Amino acid sequence: MTKSILIVDDQIGIRMLLQEVFQTAGYRTSLAANGKEAIDYLSKTPCDLVILDYQIPIYDGNTVIQKIKKMKINTKIIVISGLPEVAKQEMSGNLPDKIISKPFDVAKLSNMAEEILKKK
Repeated sequence: MTKSILIVDDQIGIRMLLQEVFQTAGYRTSLAANGKEAIDYLSKTPCDLVILDYQIPIYDGNTVIQKIKKMKINTKIIVISGLPEVAKQEMSGNLPDKIISKPFDVAKLSNMAEEILKKK
């Protein structure tokens, strides 16, 4: 079965780039521009991995992770952050599976996602 990835970023260019990368790699992708869209999507549609920009509108990355944990959704999470140390402190008990810092290497992110999805 094809693994699914939800890409959450407020920058359309990043969403489109990552969608192309992961669709080319054979994954089913969905997009969300903010934290509320991400939670609304996840409440209706399960997915295997969420790639989540930490600084997004409405619900930030930390809030999205808290809501995912409360919903008891069995999904893996990679956070993209310009300030990964600050993000780690703010997330404390709700750490994602991986954090990658901005600017990020697309190949590195793709490999990270593949590694996580193989374990799932």
